[in-house]
Amino acid sequence: MDPLESQLPRSRVALQSLERALARLEGVVARGHHGDLFLAQQLQAMKADYARLDETSRAVEERLDATIGRLRSLLEEED
Repeated sequence: MDPLESQLPRSRVALQSLERALARLEGVVARGHHGDLFLAQQLQAMKADYARLDETSRAVEERLDATIGRLRSLLEEED
């Protein structure tokens, strides 16, 4: 497997891990800590971080896919 392609699953694993942590935090908040301002702020911050990471990961993945495609085309032209 191409080294660049092997990095993509790692970013997905990291995003999935963050998503699970976010779900656990949402569960804690939902179980009765609605008035806890700190937890609510943490939850909002994690949601914002997740959204930014997901957006960045998708953009990087698309750019890498495009670059890998161009490189493969160049290598095929040389054959």
